[in-house]
Amino acid sequence: MHDNLHFKPLKQVAKAALSWVIVSFTGLAYPANQLPEADSGPDLSKLSIESLLDLDLRSVMKSSTGAKNASAALFILTADDIRRSGATTLPEVLRLVPGISVSRIDGNKWAVAIRGFNNQFSNKLLVLRDGRNLYTPMFSGVWWDQEDVLLEDIERIEVIRGPGASLWGANAVNGVINIVSKKLTDSQNTLVSAHGGSMRKGGGIRYGADLGNQAYLKVFGRYREYDASTLNGHSEDAGDDGRLSKLGMQFDKAWLGDKLSLQGEVFSGWSGGANQVSPRISNFNQPALAPPYWYEQETDLGLSGHYLMARWQHQFNDDSSTVLRAYWNRNERKSSAIGAHYRIDTVDIDFQHNYRWFERHQIVWGLGARLNFNNTDNSPYLGWLPNQRQDEIYSFFVQDEITLLPERWKLTLGNKLEHNPVTHDEWQPTIRLAFTPNDKHTVWASVSRAVRTPNWAEQDISYNASIVTPFGNVAASPFTPVILVNAVGNKQQDSEKLLAYEVGWRAQLTSSLTSDVAFYYYDYDDVAATSLGALDFSTLYSGYLIQPVTFSNAGQASIVGGEAFLDWRVSDDWRLRASYSLAQQHFTGSQPGQTTIMFAGSVPTHQAMLSATYQLRPDTMLDLNWRYVDSVNVEGDSVPAYHELDARLAWQVSRSVELSLVGKNLLHEHHLEYGKVFFSVPTLVQREVYATIRWEF
Repeated sequence: MHDNLHFKPLKQVAKAALSWVIVSFTGLAYPANQLPEADSGPDLSKLSIESLLDLDLRSVMKSSTGAKNASAALFILTADDIRRSGATTLPEVLRLVPGISVSRIDGNKWAVAIRGFNNQFSNKLLVLRDGRNLYTPMFSGVWWDQEDVLLEDIERIEVIRGPGASLWGANAVNGVINIVSKKLTDSQNTLVSAHGGSMRKGGGIRYGADLGNQAYLKVFGRYREYDASTLNGHSEDAGDDGRLSKLGMQFDKAWLGDKLSLQGEVFSGWSGGANQVSPRISNFNQPALAPPYWYEQETDLGLSGHYLMARWQHQFNDDSSTVLRAYWNRNERKSSAIGAHYRIDTVDIDFQHNYRWFERHQIVWGLGARLNFNNTDNSPYLGWLPNQRQDEIYSFFVQDEITLLPERWKLTLGNKLEHNPVTHDEWQPTIRLAFTPNDKHTVWASVSRAVRTPNWAEQDISYNASIVTPFGNVAASPFTPVILVNAVGNKQQDSEKLLAYEVGWRAQLTSSLTSDVAFYYYDYDDVAATSLGALDFSTLYSGYLIQPVTFSNAGQASIVGGEAFLDWRVSDDWRLRASYSLAQQHFTGSQPGQTTIMFAGSVPTHQAMLSATYQLRPDTMLDLNWRYVDSVNVEGDSVPAYHELDARLAWQVSRSVELSLVGKNLLHEHHLEYGKVFFSVPTLVQREVYATIRWEF
């Protein structure tokens, strides 16, 4: 394991401080996450526009900050927004957020990103669920096919478009998504939900109980299944069906100024995929030396995992609180077709302290430590060198929100220092300024630095990706060799760096109309790319050559863009929302013709959305959502622009029962949303109809 002698004092301080926190039982925390939770939150579906703008975003901002005055591009999806979207998956819900690019790759795989670099393996977006990081060190992203949650149990989803690295650290480069579950005090009943239709089916159940003495329990289960779609230009089943089962629980206990929370989940499932054409490999890094050189390879994956998290918070007084949080997470994936398997364990512990210093300083600081363990079974097609690895990551952050002029000017200064075993010390500062001339308008600006540290794939992978066959498809020989294209990791891979400039304006134009506008300029350096290495002739006598393709930092990029959002409550029964997003992208490589920048051009230049919700009768609701997505380029594959319409008609049968009919992608029989990526073949997104039922008692 790499180490940095200059950083040992901070590592020792971090270890000692965390040990002191645990032993002294002062409170609870997260790598900078939450203030103590209130016992019960407001019903967001019933809040006015004014109340939504005043909503406390402490969970994602790590301090008590109202949405109206925040110096960042923020967006909140409420439980009512989620329910009326008709969605059954998290990526579908996130389509509603301006500036987020969501593409469905096949029946169960997704590409989700904010403001650039979208891919199934998007690595510049940090996603949290109740403060737990969903990131995998394998590729610095999220496996969306396994993050299936009971959507009815979500209180809200908070989204920051823009860097959040000064609080959340490496990989919170382009944005942060925090999924906030309903509090147990708001879940003291039984909920049953189910959906089924032309392409999907599933459901869930949740039971909440008041155990007395401020102790609460929640148990739940969830199952979902997606049918297979078809390949572009084909009519047969593509095999991209998927299924997932999940069980979970949460226990909360409060006493005096303390609150203890324990929660966990276990899941198991299957992520199917269309077959892809792959080179025949006889041994590791040795291709077949006679026809046929190619075969159809299955891309199905078995997946399983679990997590257990504990959170303890302590409230000293109204101005001071601490949080201590720890979790253990395990993810496993296995491909029987190529004989590859991996298991990743993450142990994470964080402490955070929020306090007010005098009247003008709201300070939050914290320490964190994370251990990632990797254990893989290599195959001739895919290997990890080494196949076992352990990384230790230590961090310290501090942020001061300074009230320069009460109710008018706020200045936020923050920085996070992380130590990792690869690039060692990473500083990620930010400066933010917000001006609120009156209670209707806020203007803000920020300058931030963020980094995305190298993942295990970029450092350790060895993947036999393709071959170049001899002319005439004859048997290989030293005179007619096969060329094996081998993607290999780079132990010297460096961090990607971003310097981000943002400005925004948030306004309540009337009592029923709000607007939110943000502009940004992103300047990236040392962008991850793949570069052709020198052709390896050492195996020529055996009839083949090796063409290495190595990960590098040979790319540079800049993105200029913005988002605009309008929310108009026309009447008590009718609401209209519209948004537009722009992302002008420019990429350069240090070796033209030899360098491919990863995920370049994979975000649409233009996106637009128009949605309408209408209360037809006291017991009947109609929801419509139209979206336009510009064309994208995915590793050389051009995916055309498209526009689609989703609709939902719901009937509130009684206080406890709701029925709905949902139509997805109603304007066209099918369309394509993404191109081919590693081990995933894109399939058509089809028109579908399904019914849902929700019963609470």
